Amino acid sequence: MGFDEIKGQDRAIKILRQVINNKHLAHAYLFHGPDGVGKKKASITFAKALNCTDFEDDVCDICVSCRKINQCIHPDVTLIQTEKGEIKIGEIRNIIKGMIYKPLEAKNRIVIVDESERFNLSASNAFLKTLEEPPADTVIILVSSNPDMLPQTVLSRCHRIAFSNIPTRTLTDILIEKNGLTPVAADHIANLANGSVSKALSLSSEEVQGIRMDILSVLSGKGNVKGNLFDLAEQYSKDEKIFYEALDWIYTYFRDIIMMKVQSDLNLIINRDFYDHMISLKEKISLETLLDIIEYIKSVYKGQERNMNRQLALDVLGIKIMRSIA
Repeated sequence: MGFDEIKGQDRAIKILRQVINNKHLAHAYLFHGPDGVGKKKASITFAKALNCTDFEDDVCDICVSCRKINQCIHPDVTLIQTEKGEIKIGEIRNIIKGMIYKPLEAKNRIVIVDESERFNLSASNAFLKTLEEPPADTVIILVSSNPDMLPQTVLSRCHRIAFSNIPTRTLTDILIEKNGLTPVAADHIANLANGSVSKALSLSSEEVQGIRMDILSVLSGKGNVKGNLFDLAEQYSKDEKIFYEALDWIYTYFRDIIMMKVQSDLNLIINRDFYDHMISLKEKISLETLLDIIEYIKSVYKGQERNMNRQLALDVLGIKIMRSIA
C-alpha cells in the first residue's frame, strides 16, 4: 500500500509527500477526518515512507523496512488500537518506556495511535508529557474521527492533517475495481456510503445487501407486511451488528420519503431502486408521522447505550409503521 493507492485524499497526500521530500518533519501529527476515509492507511504509509530505503515520491514496498511494517513486525513502528473501550495508561506507559532508547533499525521511530479520542484521562495526561518533551528520532501520529474529544493541550502540540469524505465517483470506481460490481450497482452503493470507503465496501457485501432487500421489500408492501415485519424483528434483533444494519435501512427508507415530500431532486434519494414504491406512500403518510418514525428510530439508537431490548424496540417500530400505512 503506497500513497498512490489512497484514493480521494489528494490534498492530504500532497502535504505528506512535501513533508518527506522537504525533510520538514514535525514530532507529532493528528490525522483527522470522517470514519473510513483512509486515515489509518495513510498513517501506516507515512511510517513506511519515513523509513523506506528506496523512497522516490512513494514507498517501494519491497525493502526490508517496508515489508516489516506491512507485516506488523517492525521493532520501531508501533500501532496502538483498541476494538472497544478506552486506551488505558498501562499501554501508554509501555510505549513511553520504549521511547527512551534509540530506534533499533529505523531512521525514525513511529508511534501510531488509532482512534486516539479513546484515551482515558490518565493515558491522555501521560501522552501529553511525551508531546511536551518529544524524544529524538520519534514521530507520533494520532488518528481520530472525533478530534474535538481530545484535550486542547494535546491538539495544540500536533500538526494537523485533514482528511475529507471520498467523492462518490471515486467510491464507485473503487467498488468496480475491488468488488467487480457493475457501474449501476457500484454507483448506488457509493451514494449510500456517505463518502466512506470502509462503509462502501461493507454495504457491497452480500449479507448487507440481503438485509437491505429483506427490509425494503417488506416496507414496500411485498407479501404480508404485518407478519413479515415482526418476523424480521425477531430475526434481526438477535445479533447487534445485524440489528443496526436493519435499523439503518429502515431509517434511510423513511428519510427518503421525507425528502420526496420536501424536495424534488432525485439525487437526494438513497434507495432509488425503490422509488416507485416510495412515491406511492408519499401522499399516504403525513410528514408529521414520518418525522415521528424517524425520531423513534433515533431514540432506539440512543436506547442501545442503556441495553434496550432489541426485539422489543423493533416490534414497537413495526407497530408504528403498520399504523402509518394502514
